[in-house]
Amino acid sequence: MSLPSSGPEHQGSPYSEDELVQRMEALMAGLEEIAERYSEHIVLGWEDPEVFGAGHFVFTPWNSHMYRFAIEERYADTDWEDPDRVPTSWTWVSELRVKGISGDLPWMAISGGEVAPGDYAELLQEAEIWAKGTSALLAREQSLDPDVIRSRRPEAEGPGRTLQT
Repeated sequence: MSLPSSGPEHQGSPYSEDELVQRMEALMAGLEEIAERYSEHIVLGWEDPEVFGAGHFVFTPWNSHMYRFAIEERYADTDWEDPDRVPTSWTWVSELRVKGISGDLPWMAISGGEVAPGDYAELLQEAEIWAKGTSALLAREQSLDPDVIRSRRPEAEGPGRTLQT
């Protein structure tokens, strides 16, 4: 779907600056909707990728630092320090931490890609898939938590049981 051009094309992009701004705003609104829909388990953060190394928009679980979905803005003819910058595309990556040989926990990319402004809905779809899957995983983890199970079930009558750990 192509919107009518309301000005000259932004350098390095077939879209005008107004069209790029519209797509950027639509993407941000969509990301906020996803964050709201899955707010029980995940949060959307705005970060500085130069400082934190993830992206400009990062979904992470509330209680885990093992998964993340990061989106980084890409620019043509400028960089992220330009206050008037408008993204001309976005890259995304779904990552998880894995135990390294030395015991550290580096991030490992599971999937990723780049999305042009006209395809921002594709990026929202990827973010939604990640949020839905991660929320389901975290809900399953919660359901298996022994403390949660004990608090839901009354104590059994009869001789006591022992559990060795």
